[in-house]
Amino acid sequence: MTGRDVRRGALRRGLWALAAWWLWMPLVAVLVWLVKHVAFGGFGQQDQSYVLLLRQEFFPHGGVPDATPLFWVWVAVGLCGTVGVVGYVAEQSGAGFRGWRVRLAVAAVLLAVVGSLVRVGTGLWDDDKDAGRYYAAATVLDVPAGGAGTPRSVLPVTEHTRAGDGGRCDLVGTADVPACVKTAPMPDFDFEARTASYAAATKALTDSAGLTSGVHLMGHSLHYLPDAPQGGGVWTAVLDGSGEQPMEGVAVWDGRSNSVATCAFRGDHAFGRAFAGTGAVSLRNLLAERFPDLVYSDQDIWGYCDGADPRTAEPVVVISVARQIGWRQRTVLEPAGVLVLRGSPDGRPSMTYRAAVAPGELPGAVYPASVVRDQIHEVQWLGGRGAKDDRGFGYDHTSAATNAVNPGEFLLRSKADGHLYYVTPLVPRESSSQLVVAFAVVQADRAGGGLNELHVYVRGDDAPSVNLDVLASRMVSYMAQQTSITISAGQGGALQEIVPFGRDMWRGFVDFNGQTQDYIDLSGDATVTPNLVSLNGSISPPGGGVPAPAPGTPEPSGQPTAPQPTAPQPSAPQPTAPQPSGQPPAVPAGGCGGDPAQLTTGQLAACVAELSKQLQGRIQETAPARP
Repeated sequence: MTGRDVRRGALRRGLWALAAWWLWMPLVAVLVWLVKHVAFGGFGQQDQSYVLLLRQEFFPHGGVPDATPLFWVWVAVGLCGTVGVVGYVAEQSGAGFRGWRVRLAVAAVLLAVVGSLVRVGTGLWDDDKDAGRYYAAATVLDVPAGGAGTPRSVLPVTEHTRAGDGGRCDLVGTADVPACVKTAPMPDFDFEARTASYAAATKALTDSAGLTSGVHLMGHSLHYLPDAPQGGGVWTAVLDGSGEQPMEGVAVWDGRSNSVATCAFRGDHAFGRAFAGTGAVSLRNLLAERFPDLVYSDQDIWGYCDGADPRTAEPVVVISVARQIGWRQRTVLEPAGVLVLRGSPDGRPSMTYRAAVAPGELPGAVYPASVVRDQIHEVQWLGGRGAKDDRGFGYDHTSAATNAVNPGEFLLRSKADGHLYYVTPLVPRESSSQLVVAFAVVQADRAGGGLNELHVYVRGDDAPSVNLDVLASRMVSYMAQQTSITISAGQGGALQEIVPFGRDMWRGFVDFNGQTQDYIDLSGDATVTPNLVSLNGSISPPGGGVPAPAPGTPEPSGQPTAPQPTAPQPSAPQPTAPQPSGQPPAVPAGGCGGDPAQLTTGQLAACVAELSKQLQGRIQETAPARP
């Protein structure tokens, strides 16, 4: 065998080794896709999830330009293997590393390895920041003018700004993440208050909906629909099937009565699929096949009854969808409209995709709440990496016990403009403080054209302190004074949820046995007389017993009478000086430090009120000057 044959054989083996080294991963990826696409062609989720995963992890833009750091890790590993193959060929061919061609090839490959590792490092360093940059472009920090100056919770951003255009942004951040600051207070949206809590709606709809085995309430589909013409909203949820049982319909509860209505998929509106269905009944597989580039979260699924009478109305399921798009060296989710699902006489789902939805076209939220949560989370990047990491800038959902199950993204209708908004009270990020220092507000009844603008309305340091735990204490104390009923607050207690509405007004829901019996309206600054409303006449203590009279209800006489429903009072009373609602019980002569068992119910209520007042005072005096 000649030397030329030896060199050719070494080169041939080297080329085969390079092909195997570089191509085995792509070939395996293609093989997996073929199996999912052909062998499991009826399972659309398999195909969709795999393609989206490849785009997310390797090619956000569909090709090598702006590929992810993981792709460049693969390139660097491949190039390292190439160096080994070049060395093997050089040794087997007898050329060694003395020839200039071998040296040049090794130098070029090593240089490419270094370049790939640089792309890996910069990509990993900027990956999370790039997500912040995407969402920050649609975020405005609204800071009140005057008062005690710029709120301290937003100083890490405002300390490093320059003048803006004076229109959308009065100040623009100088960090490498776009920050827009507007000098304006939160407008008076005067939101419509709800009449029942999320927990009560879950209980009512779960216990009273569904007539068929295999049907269950799709918990994440629980949705509040504000109803401006009727002056009150309703709670809805999808009654989903499972296995081979298709979806049953949409359950509706008005928040007041004990009955739940259902509009069913039947007759001309039959629906042969279910989100939890299997095989040919799987709705998720069908959606993935028909709309492979659209994704959604379960919390963005909701339903409504299209008609005046739910018993005869047409059930409609709405999905607020998003699209995975390439952004720099990663992917992000962009809102992409809605899918509207209806039934048909043959049971095949009628699915309509609407890329844009204008306000009023659908009765609920068309903008994904899951995207809103991402937008709120990425606010932490507005001051750059230093402000986020070193100063803990950003905002988070409250962890108050009363709102543990439902801490934010409250869907409320504004009385001022009639639009639907997601409203979320926010506390400082990376802080034990539970003072509400800002509100996140996003328009929810419009979708199309990318992200809806997130407004973070920052409260001034001189604004009255608002702490949901303190509000809960005040509500518990006030109810004890008015009804002689002691309730507990927090998850599992009677006071389940505190939701904002109006200007500095909050509503707490009192749930007994899983049903909202009463609600209490309270102002954060204690300048408005509390408003306690019983939805079902007399207020019954937990566990039964003799009902206590509702506020304003005369004491019962010797003649038995049926309790009459009490009409709800106005939900947003005008600010007035607090008026006594009756002579409060006197504090015991020995003070409140004695044995609580020795105190009367009235004295115990007075002690609770006094403790609440002292706690409020200390927070305002000793806490940092936050709103």
